[in-house]
Amino acid sequence: MKNQPLKPWIKGNESITPNNFFSNALPNLEYGACISLDIAVELYKANTIDTGYLKKSWNEHHEYIEQVCLLTGIDEENGYDLDREEKWWVLQEIGEPPFGCYNIYFITIYNEHEEKLVYIGKTDSKKSRFSNGHLAALKLHNPIYNGYNKRVYFGTVMFLSDDKEYVPLEFISPYSRAERYLSEMEAYLIERLNPELNKKKEPLHLLENLSSVLIQNFSEENAFMKDFFV
Repeated sequence: MKNQPLKPWIKGNESITPNNFFSNALPNLEYGACISLDIAVELYKANTIDTGYLKKSWNEHHEYIEQVCLLTGIDEENGYDLDREEKWWVLQEIGEPPFGCYNIYFITIYNEHEEKLVYIGKTDSKKSRFSNGHLAALKLHNPIYNGYNKRVYFGTVMFLSDDKEYVPLEFISPYSRAERYLSEMEAYLIERLNPELNKKKEPLHLLENLSSVLIQNFSEENAFMKDFFV
């Protein structure tokens, strides 16, 4: 299930507030990164999943914060602190915080003996990559894959700050930097996992010193890449 980065601010203990968004905290690459694979479906069902995409999700989070500030009168000076009544008011007038997006996906082939990663991609456009026939999916019609079923996993990228606070891509400003982190994460994974249907990506810059990536699989098909370090 997609996460709600602002949920602790509105419905929890305020362990995350807009300060996390506006602090300009950058990922500490020594702490590595995490990818949570939350959902898995057969490849032919991929276009039924509403993955969202980073630009929309990034904008929705910033717009939600602006709406809450306008409604309640809070701002940076009081630490964006909301009391219980204000939180109730926000939920009644504005609604729940927005969901993040699934920004990375893995395509695999599998049979009763094995499961193999064959493609890594990012969800970075308004229209699903799968809606009009994904190039990798077309390549999987090659007879060499006839003995395999095909599956796709959708996941979320997460970093840690210097203070070991969670830093989803929606927290990173400006948007162009968040977008670059996503592109380089895709390139990082392709370079190290070498899926056979991917072409090599551009060199790393922002993530050149990333120590590692932990892949956690929370989907129903959780045997694949469970607690796997890249």
